[in-house]
Amino acid sequence: MQYISFDKDRLPFKPKTNVVIYFDVMHLGAKKYYHVLYDFYDVLVEEFRRGGLEFCFLPMISEDMDLGKIYRYFNPDADANAIIPRVSHSRDSDLLEYVVAGFDASRLQPGLIQYKGEDFDKEDTYTYAFTPMTDVYSPSPYEMAENYIRMHGVSGDFFGRRHDRQLDRLRCEEEQLRQMRIEEACREDVCAEPPSNPSLFDRLTSAFRARLAPREKTSGSERMVIRENDVLCEECRSVPQEEDVEAVMSEVQMLVERLRQSGVGEWALQQLFQPTRKLSRLHVRYGRIFLPDYNNVEIKMPPLSKAIYLLYLHHPEGIKFSYLPEYRKELLSVYEMISGRDSREDIRRSIDDVTDPTRNSINEKCSRIKQAFLRVFDDSIARNYYITGERGEAKKILLPQDLIVWENFR
Repeated sequence: MQYISFDKDRLPFKPKTNVVIYFDVMHLGAKKYYHVLYDFYDVLVEEFRRGGLEFCFLPMISEDMDLGKIYRYFNPDADANAIIPRVSHSRDSDLLEYVVAGFDASRLQPGLIQYKGEDFDKEDTYTYAFTPMTDVYSPSPYEMAENYIRMHGVSGDFFGRRHDRQLDRLRCEEEQLRQMRIEEACREDVCAEPPSNPSLFDRLTSAFRARLAPREKTSGSERMVIRENDVLCEECRSVPQEEDVEAVMSEVQMLVERLRQSGVGEWALQQLFQPTRKLSRLHVRYGRIFLPDYNNVEIKMPPLSKAIYLLYLHHPEGIKFSYLPEYRKELLSVYEMISGRDSREDIRRSIDDVTDPTRNSINEKCSRIKQAFLRVFDDSIARNYYITGERGEAKKILLPQDLIVWENFR
């Protein structure tokens, strides 16, 4: 087994021991190995995952992950046809630049590298094990993963669960046979559609699913929960909750981390995740909030939170939370227009609660406002739109007034 040492001071991430990276710095493996790596990438990822490992083949990262979705989270002004910066395995991911000085890369054949852990490290280097593809390669992605896992250790029941993977293997083999037949037909200029009869794999999986599928049943308690959910207050159910925003942020962080672990250079990450500097106009139209320069996205928030937001838009000088009782009448007027509630007593009670400086209601509503923008784009952009300010100071919206447009509302 060979080893490769990376400079601790220059490698821009902390390596993980469960990440296996296809490493081909001389780009010699395209013809021989890329058929399996490209065509059966999902199978390889799943097989390595079952062995407790994460397989990374950088050219497929951009297809495996929704880079477009993440890119637009940082660049909401990008239109649907915008060219998303691509992750290139030949330029962006050159891990070689972090290898310790004096390493001769010309002798490296295509292979797989995996961080060995702190016990193998030296004071100034991280140590990766290098496994040549010739040692593990098989046209079958299942055997290729098994070969590697046998050499490097395995999570407990990987080899004990073979029966769970037989259908997957059968599907892979049938797909290979199907592709061969289609290619042969194309060579003979008779590219017929694949046969419509169900394959052996399809018949087997149908039988398994019929036998294992749980019976659908709804208990009385479940029906009661459904009925209770139907009468949730409008403020709670009108927009996605805070957890959704946390999920978006977590997805971004996980994506960046995975790209780093795969070897994507920092400059490439900046290309993908550099937030736009362009601020959109904010258009209030009949009580709805749109950002026309960000593909006219609508910012949705609960009615009471929106009423507070519109109040602060009306007052660019800002309002201290302790002064909100002085704006109770104005806030009540705004809330009546957009709430859709009939009970004036309920409306007034909501306004009394949110303008009471001894209660936490205003902080909760401002948090909902902030989450409404973070659901759509990164905080470096969102902070210009939500209500912000130092503790004890007047809270305000930082967006310049010339970017705020009112239509049939003010």
